[in-house]
Amino acid sequence: MVEILALAIPIIALSIPIVALLTRYQLERAKILASRDTTSAAELRKMLEDLRETTTQYDLALDQTLQRIERKLEDLENRVAQLEQQQSQQLSR
Repeated sequence: MVEILALAIPIIALSIPIVALLTRYQLERAKILASRDTTSAAELRKMLEDLRETTTQYDLALDQTLQRIERKLEDLENRVAQLEQQQSQQLSR
């Protein structure tokens, strides 16, 4: 029993620094992974912000184009109405 205890004490004494190194390694790894996740989240936020900006720009451009088309359509409808009115007046003469 004494021999086992005499052998166990140096083994335990040598394993303490190894456990400390492994623990430190795991802590550093966890910090790196956490910072990577934070960076990824920031990148995703930036991408989402850019996407919202682009979507807003396309929405405004589409709205302006739609308004232009509506004005042109009203113009064409007015012209057609005037032409029809002129034709009906010419036919009634």
